[in-house]
Parts: sequence; C-alpha cells; structure tokens
Amino acid sequence: MTDPCHGLPGPLSRLLAVGGSGAGLIPLRDAALAAGPAQAVLGAALALDAWAETPLDPAAAAVAARLGGDSPQALAAALVAAAAGPAGPEPYYERLAGRRDTGRMVAYLLERCRKERAEPSWLARLARIAPMLPAGDDLAEAEGVLAAAPGPLAAPGAMAAGELALLAGRAEAAETHLRRALALLPTGAAAFRLAEALLAQGRRGEALAAYAVARDFRPWDTLLAARAADVAAGRDTALARLPGSLAVVLYCWNAPDLLAAALDALAASDWRHALGAKVVVLDNGSPDGVVSAVAAAVAAAFGGRLSTLRLPVNVGAPAARNWLAALPEVRESDYVAYLDDDAYVPPDWLGRFGAAVAAAPGAGVWGCRVAAKDAPRFIQCGDAHLLPTPRGEGAFGRGFELARPWLAAPDWGQLRVARPCASVTGCCHLFARPALDAVGGFDIRFSPTQYDDLDHDLRLLLRREVPHYWGHLTVVHAKTTGAAGQPGGSAWGSGFANQLKLHGKYDDDAVAAASDAAFAALAADREEKLRQLDALAGEDGRG
Repeated sequence: MTDPCHGLPGPLSRLLAVGGSGAGLIPLRDAALAAGPAQAVLGAALALDAWAETPLDPAAAAVAARLGGDSPQALAAALVAAAAGPAGPEPYYERLAGRRDTGRMVAYLLERCRKERAEPSWLARLARIAPMLPAGDDLAEAEGVLAAAPGPLAAPGAMAAGELALLAGRAEAAETHLRRALALLPTGAAAFRLAEALLAQGRRGEALAAYAVARDFRPWDTLLAARAADVAAGRDTALARLPGSLAVVLYCWNAPDLLAAALDALAASDWRHALGAKVVVLDNGSPDGVVSAVAAAVAAAFGGRLSTLRLPVNVGAPAARNWLAALPEVRESDYVAYLDDDAYVPPDWLGRFGAAVAAAPGAGVWGCRVAAKDAPRFIQCGDAHLLPTPRGEGAFGRGFELARPWLAAPDWGQLRVARPCASVTGCCHLFARPALDAVGGFDIRFSPTQYDDLDHDLRLLLRREVPHYWGHLTVVHAKTTGAAGQPGGSAWGSGFANQLKLHGKYDDDAVAAASDAAFAALAADREEKLRQLDALAGEDGRG
C-alpha cells in the first residue's frame, strides 16, 4: 500500500502522520479541506471518517453529508443531521458541566435520552460523557440506552454502545453491538473497534482480519496501520530482557502515601527481565524520616536491591534527576529508568521496555502510555510530536506546538502502538546511559518542575537520537498531569514561566531541525510497517 502521507503538503503530511481519533480527526479534516482542490478527495474521506468516529454528533454528520457525495455513509450522516432538534439553552446541564459533576451529568443525560430517544445530540453527549465516569462506575445503563436508539440512529447507537462495552471490559458484548453496527452501516471506525474487541478475547487472527477491513475504509489512517502491524508482529505482547544493567530511580518530596503505593507496585516487578537491577529513592527534602520509613516498610520485598538517600532541602525535579544520575551505582548502569513517586508500573514493565529496546535499539529514550488513576478509560499521556509554528510578535512568541493524538478520545486501543516521536512522558521513561550523558543533565532552569523532560528530549532530537514511544506498556499515574496548565495559582505561574524559557531556548532553526529528525524517523517506521502489512496481505491472498 502506498504511504498515505507521500506527496501531501508538508503541514498536512505531518498531521496525517501523527493521526488522530474521535474529535481529533477534525483538525486533519479541516487541514485537508484547506489545502485546496488537490486534496478534496482526502478531505471528503476525512469528513466521513470524522463523523464515523462520533456518529451521533449532528455537526460532524452535517459536514459529512455535505462532502461525502452519494455514499451510504454520507446518506446516513444526512439522516442523523436531519434528526437533530434545535439547540437551546440548558442551564441546569451547563451548571453541572461547569462543576465537572460527571455523575449527575450522566444521570441527566440518561433521563433526557429516555424521553427523547430519537434526538441525536443528547445521545451524542451521553456517548461522550459516560466514559468520563470514575473508575468502577457501571456503564451498562448508558450502553443499553445507546443500543436502543431507533431508526437512522440505530447504527450509530450500536457503535456507541459497543464502545462503552469495550471500555468496561465486556469484550463479548462489545462484539455483539459492533457486528450489529457494521451490518447496519459499515464504517472503518466500527471495524477497528470490532478488531479490538476480538483481540481482547484472544482471537488474534479474527482481529487482524477486522483491522484489514478497517484499513480498506481508511487507507490514510497511520495509527490504524501502526496498530495492525504491531499486532501482526506480536509487538503488543512482546517481552525481552534488557541487554545490560539497570538502575531504577525515583525522587519524592513529602508524598509518603503515593510513594508507598508506587514502591509496592515496583516491588512486584518481574526482575528476570533486568537481572541485578538496583532501585534508588531520593528523598528530596521531605521532613526527616518520612521517606525512609516508607522505604524501610517495603525493603524486604526488594531483596536487597533498594537504597535511599536524603537531601536536606527540595532541590526541584531537574536537580533531583541529575543528582540521581550522578550516583556511582547509577553511573555504572547501562540503563537508567526514571519513575515518578506516583507512577504505578505493571509487573511486566521491564520486559516490555526490554522489547522496546530490542525493537528500537538506537532510540534516545523509550517512553510508555500513561493512564490516569481517576480516569482509566482515557490516555493521560502518550507520544508527542513537534510542529513548528510562526512566532508571533512580542515577548510570548511560541516556536512550536505539540501534536498529542491521545487527547481527543477515550482509549479504544488506537494508541497501543510503538513508533518514534518528538517526546515521551517523563513519569516513566528509560534511557541508555550514553544517551543520558551525551546531552548533559536536565536543565535546572526548569525548576522546580515542568518541561525539563521535554527540553531533554529536544536536545536528544538535535543529535538525531529520537525518542521512541512504546504504547504497549501502560503505567498508571495517580496525580493529574498538566495541573500547572490551568490558569491561576503558583503552579500555573511556574509552569507558564517554564514554557517561556523553553520556547526562548530554541531558535526557529533548532525547532525545525528537531521536528525534521522526529518526522523522518516516524516516516521510516511507517514505511516499514506498511511493507510488513503488504507482505501479510500477500500471504493471505489480499494483495
């Protein structure tokens, strides 16, 4: 299959290479439509698929109906758009949304949908909000309401019901809903979700066939191709021993409960994948005795590999990382894994990082997929991609934006892929010691925290040592990442100041060079995976 990004205008090519899902397809759709008549076919395809990802959304349906010609999908989208009632103020619901009272929002939406089953906008809100319910909350009632959608909403409702069942871990129910959706109206989005439901049941051959159906609908979808290639090659389950010695390092400031949970998870690691690994905990200025008491309580579970040290003051995240890296027992290690004190690793995390190193031995750093503890149905952090932007006038000019394809939709499995990128999460990342040393330490100008890990990744990119995202490893993060991005308070002020430092540190030529390095590696990875899929299709008689 031809690389879908080949020959496209640069900005559109890069957006397509990053990919997206759910509402995240809308920027790709709009970029293709803005590229002019030469990209009209791609723009129309993206419009249809943006609607197929959120098929109860009247606004997306209206665009798909206008651009999709006389295809069955466009005709179905027109019916959804026509079924939408007039938008009016809903003060009570808006107050709940303002307070982010997800439970009451879902209860209100369920009641409205029972009364107005044929109104797609309320069903669309239910499908969007229900996945935001806290961990453990049952999605079955919302699933049932969506599955009962009548008439032209039956296929979109069945797909949305299948999504909720998939998120809730009911793979067999998800399969039933999604097969019904595909029988009523075939779309690539429904075929992809079906593949994930089949894979969750261990039916890998059937899942690969469903991925192939989805790709027939969505040849432009680079995330889908990466997911299918990884499953076909077994990368999604691969484990391997790290090819050298390892130091696992954590730093903590006065968070004993979080640290205790993180160390409990770490103690359960399968150390066979990192023989002789050492674990070092840095007490970064906590009240005397707090961290040492936590470490002492779990020390026996580490079998002698755990050590602690204490600094009398909090030196901030970058300096703490550097202090740990400078310890003799860490300096002599071939690999260094940094963990946050609130990051909970699964038992096989070292084997999964070992597989990442085997697959991409020259990477500057290997990262993982992060799920929030309080929102496990969403990806809190994944791969980030560097998009240079024209700097505005004045002191606050930004030289780049980060494309983060995991922000716009729940976790259907679309980011459980491995691929190069510009930056990976700093709450759990692995370095080969030479790469860690090559660019110097973490920059203490980004103290007390925020963006020191991104800055370090940019310096690696400028050496063409590209970060590698291994989405087949999932780490749970207790805190809410990005709280400093919310306006107001000292954390926001510190984070905003560090953003200014970051954008001021790199001129336009450096940003362009870093972005080019990351996208060149991503293109090479994509082309290789397309070759693998073509070979697989040939073996199956599809070529």
